[in-house]
Amino acid sequence: MGISNILKEEVERIKLSDEELSNLSEITKEVVSSLDKKIKRLGIKASVFVGGSLAKNTIIRKKKYDIDLFIRFDSKYTEEDIKKQMKRIFFWFRIPKHKFKLKKIHGSRDYYQLIPRFNKNLSFEIIPNLKINKPSEARNITDLSYFHVNYIKKKAQKNKKLIEQIMLAKSFCHGQKCYGAESYIKGFSGYALELLIVYFKNFENFIETISKTDGKIIMDVEKLYKSNEEIIKELNPSKKESPIILIDPTFKERNAAGALSVETYNKFKDSCKKFLKSPSLEFFENKGVNIAHFDNTAKELNGIFAVFEVKTKKQEGDIAGSKMLKFSKVFSNELKNYFDILEEEFDYWGEKKANIYYVLKRKSEIVFEGPSIHYHEAAEKFKKAHPIWYIQNGKIKAAKPVDLSVNEFLKYFNKKFRKTMREMSIKKVKLI
Repeated sequence: MGISNILKEEVERIKLSDEELSNLSEITKEVVSSLDKKIKRLGIKASVFVGGSLAKNTIIRKKKYDIDLFIRFDSKYTEEDIKKQMKRIFFWFRIPKHKFKLKKIHGSRDYYQLIPRFNKNLSFEIIPNLKINKPSEARNITDLSYFHVNYIKKKAQKNKKLIEQIMLAKSFCHGQKCYGAESYIKGFSGYALELLIVYFKNFENFIETISKTDGKIIMDVEKLYKSNEEIIKELNPSKKESPIILIDPTFKERNAAGALSVETYNKFKDSCKKFLKSPSLEFFENKGVNIAHFDNTAKELNGIFAVFEVKTKKQEGDIAGSKMLKFSKVFSNELKNYFDILEEEFDYWGEKKANIYYVLKRKSEIVFEGPSIHYHEAAEKFKKAHPIWYIQNGKIKAAKPVDLSVNEFLKYFNKKFRKTMREMSIKKVKLI
């Protein structure tokens, strides 16, 4: 099957039916209406607007839907005022006909999550915003959301084909685990993908360019700068670290792809090459971790397939995910002293748990690296601690036979790193 046929089939698969869109829109209207009434009754100077992919009509079919709603507060409110007013709005907040679970989420600005009791695969993220006239007045990154929504909607009105192309880009990134600006993913945000499709006109052009381009990519959708050289010169250094510099057309000082890491970008680039070489609908399917692959690899290499479950005390979402990802690196660094790590994958699916998958090969000995032989005092201390030692490449080293099982390593780790785990808010690590 050719690429064009695959893309057509994928659009049909991910596009919501009129009935599905109507149902989502209907319950969203009820939530917005209840919020507006509560805001008006409390005399708060604010209004609600629908954001995200639902507002832009770029929403795709998936297991869980997060609908973004923004409460735009009058610019007279301070950050402390906004915090207080949000508490007032959600104190004893009710929506006629429906029961919702309410949860407060901590972030750069605290926001609230509403989950319908009848559908736990749907949630409303209700985020405080500042009503500003121009993006330069923003006090928080979320203040730009209103401008982002309007920009994409205007572009889509001029070119109706953009919507389906954006949906394809989102679906592909979901399938390749590159979607999301969260710190445990460091991928493409929804807005970044929308801008990339606006720039490249369609999904195929986008992935073809990425697959063929080496080095940093610079894109200025609305040509807000005279040249790429001016972008490099004028942009804040922290905004230039990403492998893609994508100038936000609503705010030229911002890189809309700033969250993208080199690691995630390289993974995405490799996926683009593979898809273009052998196009398949499978590239759009997020199958989670390929357990069969890990198991088969371990058998082929006469290694060990091990899965560790990590639990954190931190708030689920970006905070929990980033904490556990950071901890996984500490865990792997210690693990590789005793095992060769042949394959590794971190998988966070939400809540307060994550899994780390490994294919391991047990080492016959553990090597302790000491100081340079020129540092005599330090070298003598090392020799006392390690009576059997040797010199390699100008450094003093020692080796110790080791025959730890994975279970024994875990017991040792939990004991040695108890304090580290507590400091990193890790509740438990277990072998599953």
